[in-house]
This record gives sequence, C-alpha cells and structure tokens, in this order.
Amino acid sequence: MPVAVVVRRATVKDAQIVAELAQKLIRQHRDYNVRRFMQPADLERMAWFYGSQTKVKDAAVLVAELSEKIVGFAFLQFEAKNYAALLESAAWLHDIYIEKAARRFNVGKSLIEAARKTAKELGADKLMLSVAAENEIAQTFFERIGFKATMVEMMLDLTEEENND
Repeated sequence: MPVAVVVRRATVKDAQIVAELAQKLIRQHRDYNVRRFMQPADLERMAWFYGSQTKVKDAAVLVAELSEKIVGFAFLQFEAKNYAALLESAAWLHDIYIEKAARRFNVGKSLIEAARKTAKELGADKLMLSVAAENEIAQTFFERIGFKATMVEMMLDLTEEENND
C-alpha cells in the first residue's frame, strides 16, 4: 500500500525539526562549495528563524510528513517587487529539503505542489528558486516538474591569487 504524503504549513512547534533539516541542507551545500555557502547561526537561532517565519504574512514554511513524521520542508517568501532581481509578484523557494530515505515517496513533488499553491495564495504569479550548480539531481528534478532556467549565478573568489596568464 502506498504511503500518503501530507504537506501542511509548519507551526512554531515544528521549528526545531525544520532547523535540523535545514542544517542538513546547509551541509550539503557547503560540501559543494564552502566559499559560496556560509554556515549560518546555530541550531537554536535557526529554529527561532523558521519558527518566526510561520507567523509572517508574506512567507510560508511547509512541512511534509510520512506516517506523521516530518521528513521534509520548504521555505518560501513573496516579494511584490525586487528591483535588484528585476522581478515582481514572485515567490522565492529559498529552501527545500527531503530526508534521503523519504525521497522515493514523491515528497519533493508534493512539497513543490504545495509551494506552488501557497505562492499563489501569497499573491505570486511565479515561483523562483536557485539550485546549486553541482546539484544535478535537483536540477533534473526541477526541470522535470516544469521549472525553466532564467539566470546563471557566477562567483569570482576574491581571496584567490589573480592569474596573470
């Protein structure tokens, strides 16, 4: 019998678990590129941050459950206008993470569908995200469910010696 994925808005009570999942996401990104991805605050501050976002009118923290256990989360924010990004009426999917053991149960797809619906409820007409260049699995997943590449982020590491060739 298939296991049902339940996606719901997180509450402050979920903040600790969300922060623990976020730390796994951070470790994954830092493994890709330690110069690009910072190590944010400790677990307590991260739990405070995600807990506070459950009460903000232009943001949402979503959790995905399998058998009443949180196995993934997504964090999105709505921006009416973002002049630096030349965007309007967009929701940014800043974070999405699913426990490895839960990835075969369509948890990612369920979280994206909930993020899409939530973004519309927040007033967005587009859902944006960034994905690590090294994370080809995620890129393939996002493309398969309809995301299209619109920008390419690039970084020049200013701490490296200049190449005089």
